[in-house]
Amino acid sequence: MPPIAKPGQRPPTDVAPARSIRDRILDAAVQSLIEQGAPRTTTLEVQRRAGVSRGALLHHFPTHALLLSATVDDLVRRNERSVFEMLEKLQNAPDPVERAIRALALMMAQPAFMAELELWALARTDDGLRQALRQVERDAHPKSERVLRTLFAPAADRPGHDAVIAFTTDFLRGFVLSGVLRRNPVRRQQMISDWVRATQILLDHWT
Repeated sequence: MPPIAKPGQRPPTDVAPARSIRDRILDAAVQSLIEQGAPRTTTLEVQRRAGVSRGALLHHFPTHALLLSATVDDLVRRNERSVFEMLEKLQNAPDPVERAIRALALMMAQPAFMAELELWALARTDDGLRQALRQVERDAHPKSERVLRTLFAPAADRPGHDAVIAFTTDFLRGFVLSGVLRRNPVRRQQMISDWVRATQILLDHWT
């Protein structure tokens, strides 16, 4: 027999269980993305991992595109946590801009960030996913921007501050993608060092 609300109390609802099921589905989708990649993160795979019925999954995420795009917020949180962990490990680096760049490079090489990039790649030929991702990425942008501003705060008063943030994020995205096929740690470190030197020039001479 279902519980009866006492006088003055709201009747019990199914809100909490529904939210719990949604969280389980999202957790399963994120783990599948990280472990297996976007192409193998199907609705059937997520359903299996989450241990929910087909109807429950479709109730919360009617399409595959909506399911995948919903993982972005969780991936962004993981990446934010990761970049500050990397920054802490690099605390002995004397130059704060170099610390920021190297922390970003290390974070972007992690599975959670690579999973987010895989979603971007899938969206190239999937109109539904592209539209869904545009919205969630737009919503996540303030969080990402806040993280970048925090990382590069020591250079905030230098002329090329904004340009360095924009160029660094685009450079590192391409850099980590090329690392999927080109695994040369010596070359990797050299390129990061070269970019650090380039940013110092941009910071001081941007007009």
